Amino acid sequence: MTRENGTEEGRHANILDNTAADTAIPLAANTEVDADLIAAYLREHRDFFVAHKGLLVDLNLPHSPGKTVSLVERQVEILRERNVDMRRRMNDLLETARINDTLFAKTRSLTLAVLDTVTLQALNEVLATHILADFEADFVACHLYVTKPEQSGPLDHFFFHGEEPAFSQLIQNQMTTLTTLRAGELDQIFPITTHDGSGSAALMPLAQSNFQGLLAIGSREPAHFTSDMDTLFLDHICDVLAKVVRHLLA
Repeated sequence: MTRENGTEEGRHANILDNTAADTAIPLAANTEVDADLIAAYLREHRDFFVAHKGLLVDLNLPHSPGKTVSLVERQVEILRERNVDMRRRMNDLLETARINDTLFAKTRSLTLAVLDTVTLQALNEVLATHILADFEADFVACHLYVTKPEQSGPLDHFFFHGEEPAFSQLIQNQMTTLTTLRAGELDQIFPITTHDGSGSAALMPLAQSNFQGLLAIGSREPAHFTSDMDTLFLDHICDVLAKVVRHLLA
């Protein structure tokens, strides 16, 4: 009886051993799943290594060929990289803010000067002094779809059209366009200027009850005005100019 019981116990032991062997296979196969569970556990228990500081000594992460680095060192390196990236982003934001402050000041000065004009000649001078000088532009032209009024002075930045010019589609678009221009396009939009064959421009439609037109600010540099630039300040300038021109033509 004892021997048989031993045999039964042996059989049971074998069964248990086999079961343990069977269950060990899926665990090995599910290593990735277990790693995910461990990672999730560590995220939920961020102070785990505080209570198990000894593990930090034994943990090493690949760092570069032939070298290892401790987990703490790797964490410090990651935090340092993040800090550098955040500093770069902060510097970019500060530079953008500085540029916007400068543009705001120049736009404010231009707006006040435009509002003070009482003749087209005075407005012509404002376009020349503020836009060409303050905004570092090479060309400026204001095209109006009206009969040229009788004026006593030169209007070298204003162009009057009795009929629609070739670029009338830009006005009908009713949106500020920042684009590069070929030589022929520069000649049409900036008739009395000299250029090197190509450039770029900001083209802003003017639409009021008594006229339509186009304000164009140009540069000899093809990349000076690009489509990814914001047009907030340009749109503001255009709106103010359109209302002043409406009153001057009335």
